[in-house]
Amino acid sequence: MLIHHYNQSTGEYLSSGQPDADPRNPERWLVPSWATFDMPPARTPTSWPFYRDSAWTLLPDFRGRLCYRTDTGEAVEIATAGKTPDELGLTTQAQPSPRHAWINGAWAIPAALLEREKRDAAMAEFERRLEAARKANAGKADAYAAGLLDDEGIYYFKAWSAYQMALVSVIQADTFPDSVTWPTTPAPYVPPPPPPPQPEPEPEPKPEPQPEPLPESKPTPEPEPQPAPQPQPNEPSAPAAPVADPAA
Repeated sequence: MLIHHYNQSTGEYLSSGQPDADPRNPERWLVPSWATFDMPPARTPTSWPFYRDSAWTLLPDFRGRLCYRTDTGEAVEIATAGKTPDELGLTTQAQPSPRHAWINGAWAIPAALLEREKRDAAMAEFERRLEAARKANAGKADAYAAGLLDDEGIYYFKAWSAYQMALVSVIQADTFPDSVTWPTTPAPYVPPPPPPPQPEPEPEPKPEPQPEPLPESKPTPEPEPQPAPQPQPNEPSAPAAPVADPAA
């Protein structure tokens, strides 16, 4: 016959042994305090007998098992029996990652953390793209305002400026960061096609030589009549010329 000892305060089974005989009554056995003749039930790997209310009962026993705190994920070892890991704020499941939290009896990534990570990742991508656009236009604003950029420079300056505005529109959308469609980077510059060659003008036909006009004959001017000389005063008149006789 065995007696079974248990803890005075908790009722936890401690040990079993032979009782001492009563020296005053050989037919009796001495049963010390906090012991009983009642046989403890067979335990399982995760249970331990406890004597409570004058009867044995099996309570959880995870002593020596590695468990994890549900608030921090820290590994601990249970040193006492009678309570489940859950009652002690523990679990036998290791924390998969620091991102996981104990939610509704299981490790899970909090929805708020997922949302924050999604937004942080989207904002990091926004900053990366915006920085690339700023580098592409670095130092060109004044040159553009002063008209110092060529056609290719003007194209890229305007294209990267429009790209930055499109990026800002993405993060200001109501669907950000759940639904993100990033704008495409500017396409390579394509110079305008050269103008088609102009046909050479046909030479104008040489004009046929025209005969030189004959000089106009001027009419011979009639001599103006000369006035008869007037005799001078005191000047003898010349004798008249003799008239020839036709009969002679």
